[in-house]
Amino acid sequence: MKTIKKVEVHAEYRNEFLPLKIDLMPRTIYICLKRNCCTHLCLCGCGHECFLPLDEGGWNLTDNNGKITITPSIQQRFECKSHYIITNGKANFI
Repeated sequence: MKTIKKVEVHAEYRNEFLPLKIDLMPRTIYICLKRNCCTHLCLCGCGHECFLPLDEGGWNLTDNNGKITITPSIQQRFECKSHYIITNGKANFI
C-alpha cells in the first residue's frame, strides 16, 4: 500500500457529547468513549464531517500515550472520496 501523504492528528476526549460541526477544528479527532463514537472534519481539508461508531460493527480505536490508531481505514463515499487510515497519530492517505 502506497502512502500519498501524511497528516498529523490530535485526539480530544469528550465526557458526554461530541461538538457540533461548526465547532470542529481541523486535524482533531473528537472521541466520546461513553457513547462509543468519534467525529472529525475530513483530513483532506474538504470540510465534510466524518462520524465513526466505535464498536464491533464499526471502527476500533487504540490510544498509545495520546497517539491514536483507528482501524479499519476511513473512506469517504461522498464529497472528496478521500481514503486514509489513522495510525499512531498520523493519517496516511492511500
